[in-house]
Amino acid sequence: MRKFFSYSLLLLILIGFGYWLGSSTILEGTKIGDTISQVVDKLPSNQIVMVNEVPNSSEQEQSTSANSASTSANNPTDTYEIDVAVVENRVLELLNNLRVEVGVSPVTTNDQLRNAANIRAIETEESFSHTRPDGRATFTVLEESGVEYSYQLVGENLAMGTNYLAEKEMAEWLFKGLKESPGHYENMVNKDFEEVGIGVHYNGENLYIVQMFGTPL
Repeated sequence: MRKFFSYSLLLLILIGFGYWLGSSTILEGTKIGDTISQVVDKLPSNQIVMVNEVPNSSEQEQSTSANSASTSANNPTDTYEIDVAVVENRVLELLNNLRVEVGVSPVTTNDQLRNAANIRAIETEESFSHTRPDGRATFTVLEESGVEYSYQLVGENLAMGTNYLAEKEMAEWLFKGLKESPGHYENMVNKDFEEVGIGVHYNGENLYIVQMFGTPL
């Protein structure tokens, strides 16, 4: 038993020492250093942020397709213990604070865009992409029943992270990731956008946020 304990302790010390070596620059450029770095890179992380944006687009640039029935997304079903309203309201607050800071008008909330953003938030669990799970273009969601938003200009930001904080703090953490990404930031401070819908979806592990920006006809 003592031998097993000693070996376990030694193994933990060696792993910790190896991780420190891989994170430092002492062995940088050496064969052993490269090997340790590859191992460190594969260690699991409990904090994941993925963000993506699509350039804003005018209605004329979008290809059209037949409307299809959509699932109502006013109240996502898989929210579990997450209060999605807290996340949504905090993201909206941070967004408009940012716009005021840079000297552009705040955006107002729009129920049609919110419905579209909620649909997209659920879809991003299946496919974290600006291409919808069925292969259609992002903004075909604006043609869905219950949305039907006519626009001059639209844009979409996506964010996803492993949930590990309270709702307000998770909203702030994901918003920070969006703000630090040039493409997302450009959408958030675009003076030509007048409205926004914030979609939130939680699947019990990951929290998905969608910002759907628009300027109506």
